[in-house]
Amino acid sequence: DYAVRIPPGSNSDALCETIITWQDKNNDFITRGLDSDQTVSAIKATEKMLNII
Repeated sequence: DYAVRIPPGSNSDALCETIITWQDKNNDFITRGLDSDQTVSAIKATEKMLNII
């Protein structure tokens, strides 16, 4: 699952929070990435998950 949250009333330099839910056979993991760029915040969330496994 992939979700991006941008605070309401934000301007162009607002921070994006990307939340990714990962599932394996037995567990669910949630990672978050925060950056002003949506793609970079998604990469940060993915990088956190790769460090967990």
